[in-house]
Order: sequence, then C-alpha cells, then structure tokens
Amino acid sequence: MSRGTAPRRLVQPWRMEPNERAMQLVAWGVLVIAFGVWIVLAIAGVRWASTFLQTAAAPAPSTLERVAGIVLYREAAQPTESSARQGMRVYEQDEIGTSGGSSAVLRTFDGAAFEVFPDARLQVNASRIGRFNPAATRAVFTLAAGAVRLTVPNMANKAHTVNVLTPHGAAAFVPGEYTLRVGPEGTRISVWQGRSAAAIEDQIVEIEDGEKITLHPDRKTYAVTAVLENALRNGDFSNGTEDWQVWEDGEPERPDVPGRRAVVPGEGTGAPRQVLRVSRTSVVDAHNETGLTQTVNRDVSGSRQVVIAARFRVDLASLSGGGYSGSEYPLMVRVHYRDNRGADRIWVQGFYYSNPENRPVRDGQRVERGVWTDFSFDLTQLGTPPALVEAVQVFGAGHTFDAMMGDVRLLVD
Repeated sequence: MSRGTAPRRLVQPWRMEPNERAMQLVAWGVLVIAFGVWIVLAIAGVRWASTFLQTAAAPAPSTLERVAGIVLYREAAQPTESSARQGMRVYEQDEIGTSGGSSAVLRTFDGAAFEVFPDARLQVNASRIGRFNPAATRAVFTLAAGAVRLTVPNMANKAHTVNVLTPHGAAAFVPGEYTLRVGPEGTRISVWQGRSAAAIEDQIVEIEDGEKITLHPDRKTYAVTAVLENALRNGDFSNGTEDWQVWEDGEPERPDVPGRRAVVPGEGTGAPRQVLRVSRTSVVDAHNETGLTQTVNRDVSGSRQVVIAARFRVDLASLSGGGYSGSEYPLMVRVHYRDNRGADRIWVQGFYYSNPENRPVRDGQRVERGVWTDFSFDLTQLGTPPALVEAVQVFGAGHTFDAMMGDVRLLVD
C-alpha cells in the first residue's frame, strides 16, 4: 500500500433482516391464497353459468279457452276465488275449479289441452319454457278432484312431458289422448292413444295404448287393465240373478197376469251359456214390463266410449213393432244416467221382428226372429252423453212376449 492511500473497505453482501423475510413470506402467502380464491371463483362462475344455461326458464302462462257455467279461479297464495273468464291467463300456482254442470278448457304453452269436467279442480304447478336448454321446459299440473280429458299434441324437438300429480300418485304423458279421474276410490288414467308412465312409491309403471291404470288410495297398490272394462256385475248370469233386482211394472187399473223371468241355459247356435228369459202370456192385453235392474253409479265423465252391449234372441211378440206408442218391444234395454249438467236422462233400445200394423218404432231395431243377435251402442254418441251411469235395465214389454238376453255388458274406462 502506498503512503497516503486510504485502506480499501470490503463490501458486505445484502442480508435480509428477519422481519423483512417474514413479511415477504406473508405477502407470497396472500398472493397464493388470492390466486386460489380466484381459481375457485372462476370454476364456480363457470359452473353457475353452465347451470344457468341448463336451467334458466321463462314463465309461460296457460289460457282458459272455454268457460261454460260457473268456473272459479284462485290466484296463487290467495284465500279467495273469483269467477273465471274466457281468455284469461293462468300462471304458476293458480288453480281453477268447476261446479256441477260446468266445464272449461285450459290450453298450455305447448298446445296441450285439459278439458275440465264438472266438479273438478286443476292447479298449475310449473309452466315454463327453457331459455337456452329445451330440457329446462316444465309442464306440471295437479288434478285434486274430478275428471279431465288431456290431449297432448306432437311438437317438433319436444324435450318435455306433461306431468300430472294426483292424491294417489303422479304420471307423465307423451303426445296422445288420455282421460284422468280422481275420486274416493282412487285415480283412473285411461290411455286412448299414446303412452303414460305412472310413479307409484319407488317404481315406474308404463301404460300403453288401450290400457288403463287404477291408482288405489293407499298409494302403494295399482291395477293395469284394458281401457274398457265391464262395469256390470254378473252380466252373464252365471250366478243366476245375483247383483240384479227383480223389476216389474204393469197397468194398475187393468189387472193381468204377471210376467215371468228365469235364468236358463242358452239354446241354439251362438247362444250364451246362461241367459235371462223374460216371457208373458197376457189374458186381457194389458201392458206389462218384466225384467231385471242393476244399480251402477259409475262416473264416466270424460269417457271417449261408454258401450252397452248384449246378445239376445226374440221369439214371440203379440204387438207389432213398438206397440201402440212405440215403447212396447218384446225385448228392451234401458240406461238411466246423468249428463254433464246433472240432468237425469234415459236411453232406451227395443228389438222387434215384425211390424205389419206399422206401429211406431222410434227406439226400435228390427232383427230376425229366433236368431241370436249381437248388439252394442256407444252412449257417448248421444247429443247429451252420460257423465254418471246410474242403472241398467233389461226387460220384456208389451202384452204377450218371449225373449232371451245374455252377455250383458257396460264397457267403460
């Protein structure tokens, strides 16, 4: 070292103080946590967006297309009801109810139609269209009581079903035609065309064309049958006159011999195994009606078919055609029923084999004498079809007559 030169100082490397190191670690930790939170939020946002796109739906109200009689409307969560009007909108959680003799048609956003019959109550649970995903579209209704006829049209790219809840179970419906009834005995769902799937506890039961399912009140048991079943008991007379009541009506002011009724083996080609024979040989040519009657009391609101059918043979009649007033045939079928307005009505059909005196036959059908003949008639074809079948009568009428009938059926859904 030369004289006069200051000694050189060594530079020490930078050293972090303990406090500074701790603060840096905290800062990095905060950054890592923030980044993690951002990742979580980003994933949640993506999922939320995906869920939103999958489930977003817009309300789609239904419309009352027809209102006949007294139809009541209850807005969601409101305690009181008001009169429904044709053309009004029905939203989610709203409900409509029909009184006796009244009816309505509720048209949904997808063109499905609920024809609501008297004494029924229908609620809209969900009615919405998916904004981005067709699978988010929902159509859910509750039938609390009464009968409806449901028509579900075909739709292009239709990704949803119409769902109906009842007190006894639920069912989904694809395009087709159906009748649903809710009563104390359970829920009946008839598939006229299409297919339905009913949920009973933890199982799904499919019902095809021409089938009917009955959901019992216990919500556990059910029965699948043909859509049309025989509502008459012992209509083949295999148990004699069991389930039938003896019935006779004569002229009170002209005493005459009574008619006779007996269950006998069928005779001749095409005869049923057992038949009811009604006969009478009049002494003074007084009017008489002799036969059997059965009380039915079957709700048939919304039915597409209510068929009365039988096989019969007419052997003897002293009166031409339908007698003096067109109401005396050697063999007759009579159905007592109520229409949708609650009015009592009677449908009658008589059978005769000759009419040389050209008597009235307005309710008669000419048949071949002594030949077994099949007959059926759909009561829904009447101008005022039945809503409730009360009773069925089979009998002979007139002065002197002899006829037989078997396989009597009342086919209803």
